[in-house]
Amino acid sequence: MVTRTGRRYFGVFALGAVAALAAGCAQAPADPPQIQPTTATAQRQDQRITLPVTVAVAFHHPVLATRTEYAVLFTVQQAMRSMVQAEYAGNGQDPQLAEYWTGAGLSSVTAQIKQWTGHQQQPVGTIVLEDTQYSQAVGGHSAKVGFCADWSHVVRGESRTHVVGAAVQPKTAHSTYEQLGLTRQPDRRWKVSALTATPNAPQCPKG
Repeated sequence: MVTRTGRRYFGVFALGAVAALAAGCAQAPADPPQIQPTTATAQRQDQRITLPVTVAVAFHHPVLATRTEYAVLFTVQQAMRSMVQAEYAGNGQDPQLAEYWTGAGLSSVTAQIKQWTGHQQQPVGTIVLEDTQYSQAVGGHSAKVGFCADWSHVVRGESRTHVVGAAVQPKTAHSTYEQLGLTRQPDRRWKVSALTATPNAPQCPKG
């Protein structure tokens, strides 16, 4: 098995305003009325988010060496983007989920998405995927891509009130280590077939 580690990065896939790519699929909810603060402290706490352009994903990855590696890492990029788009959507649905996820991987990511939509929350900020490692598929096994997902720059936005909530990852915690297994489908496309996530993983940096 050949493993490549992305300590030195070729670049960043800035997926940008993820929800904006779904424009036309859902109408942004109306802004709530402004709450007039009575003290300076209240004014600082009365933070609001602007929907729907509030979430982004930055993907740091190794230098792309082969067409297969490009296809695998592109699939990871798109899979993570569809996950965040679904987390942002009020109903937890995104048409691209089934394009890049399958089997146990799809079940795992659906459970992650429900942790947001079940509480009527949306991610607000930028998720940074870094320290990416790629292991190519050998002997019929799945290709594997692992990375540290830094959520310290993301807060929980309340989708009903637009009020900003707590940070997903405290600055004192290590990032979450995620490993994706990818299998090649009969049509030669890759899909994420397995997902494991380890919060506060010691091998990942703190936020």
